[in-house]
Amino acid sequence: MAVSLPLFEIEFRIALMPAISRGAHLGGPLLHAQRLVELWAVNGGDDVSLTEAFRLLDVDTIAGVILRTSVARDYPGDPRHWSPPPFADMLDELRACAWQAALDGTLLVTGIKGVHGTRRQQVSTAELPRLTPDWRLSRLVCADRADQNGDGDGVHDEFIDVCVRRLPAKPIAYARPTQDQVDAAVKDLLETRSPDSLTEEEVQTALELLGATREQVRAGIKNAGVGRPRGRPRK
Repeated sequence: MAVSLPLFEIEFRIALMPAISRGAHLGGPLLHAQRLVELWAVNGGDDVSLTEAFRLLDVDTIAGVILRTSVARDYPGDPRHWSPPPFADMLDELRACAWQAALDGTLLVTGIKGVHGTRRQQVSTAELPRLTPDWRLSRLVCADRADQNGDGDGVHDEFIDVCVRRLPAKPIAYARPTQDQVDAAVKDLLETRSPDSLTEEEVQTALELLGATREQVRAGIKNAGVGRPRGRPRK
């Protein structure tokens, strides 16, 4: 779980940031977005509370929010410096962007089911559209059924203690080469080196990027019509 950053602390840290020159105002939104991402950076794989889900947004998304907020509101000008909009004015749209990322499946949402649950579980992207985020309390509520908690507000908790994290990066799947491709690669390698100067391990290492298995390498050596490389005695 990432260390929480209260909103007042974020605003305080932003206030301490150096001003952006008016000459760079066209790139101001992107520069400020980069600074914000660095300010509230979250380590890969760490959760943040739903309240702070905006900390998982990418630089381009945040820059877009900064630009739209700057254009939509009339902020006092400074002849020497470009002034970013106050963080409080951007917060609602930042959270809206984070929620859209969750709906799109870019962010993984987990929570405890109901107010009496004990086990954390993933909230599916199929279930998210019928829920509404309560940003202040980091919960997901549902308002499409009769009031079940008796407080008269027409909503009830579906998930509490809601957290969000980025999806883990998918490993790159490499297609295994055919034996013919391995045979050609082994032949090319053996043509540049004396077979007696190579071990089977050296051939395997040289073909790792190709994705060849040890069995394919051994077959490739045999198919190349040369003796067994040194370093592995014949059994």
